[in-house]
Amino acid sequence: MQHENSYSLKNYVTGLAIILLLVLMLPAKSWSQQVQDLQQITDRAIAAGLDRNQIEQIQERAAGRGIDNEMLARLMEPAADLAERGMPSDFMVQKMLEGLAKGVPAGRMMPVIESIHQHTPGAVALSEQWMNRTDVTPFVQSMGGQQSRFRGDLINASLKSLTQEVPSETIESVLVELGNPAVLQKASPQVIAAAVGILPDIPASMLNEAGMQQMISRAVQGGFSAVDIQKLPGAMNAAAKRSQLPSASILNGLSNQIDNGIPANQVLQNLFNGNINAGPPNGIPGRPGGKPGDRPGQGQGNGNGKGNGGFKT
Repeated sequence: MQHENSYSLKNYVTGLAIILLLVLMLPAKSWSQQVQDLQQITDRAIAAGLDRNQIEQIQERAAGRGIDNEMLARLMEPAADLAERGMPSDFMVQKMLEGLAKGVPAGRMMPVIESIHQHTPGAVALSEQWMNRTDVTPFVQSMGGQQSRFRGDLINASLKSLTQEVPSETIESVLVELGNPAVLQKASPQVIAAAVGILPDIPASMLNEAGMQQMISRAVQGGFSAVDIQKLPGAMNAAAKRSQLPSASILNGLSNQIDNGIPANQVLQNLFNGNINAGPPNGIPGRPGGKPGDRPGQGQGNGNGKGNGGFKT
């Protein structure tokens, strides 16, 4: 009887040891598999042309934020996929770096990465179709060795708009207006990319107005720089709040100011002040000016005219 009890105890201890060993091995096996998955994706990304230094930077930031290898592999796989398909992935990589630098949780970053992955082919198609248009080709060819950089900037600008729910039809209609030879004569590659990139920042009520596309092309043709273009959405938003006018009236007033030859910095200043219907600057032959001594672009406006809305010229 005692021998049987001893035998049973021995079997119990042996079984327990085996179970314990298996339990201890499971995490190690799981961790090893995670590392292997991440390594495979990293190798794919580098082989497809992604910058090794940027990948290492992503890994370092992820480790510093406590993101495990499995989640990091999920974040990086879409970038590797785009690169393997010959699609640009720099916009996605920059978003990952920005998110990690700001401490954005991986769970919140994932939908953004997936959206970029989904919309990149559309951004490429919009940009390449526009660049290949007959009336746009001379503008592109004039860039010489900078064509590739412009293509990337335009794709990223389109991608920014698409991922923030600007319809592709809206982007295309803006590009059509910008493709007018008269506009391209006054444009730089940086201005064109900026004009597409501001669409998500334009107040929604104005984005849907029929005159919005023409207003943007007028601004480009009127000599607005890329920096001026990037300030337009904030100025338009300030104009709407200060003037309390409908979106169509603001767009018309803005277009009129540009058509009257008012310089970009003054147009922006007027908008920030709520001054929508500013008159043309003084001293321009053939155009009605204000009284001698009036400020250029000064008109009755629709706001209170006080302050500068935080805009510094």
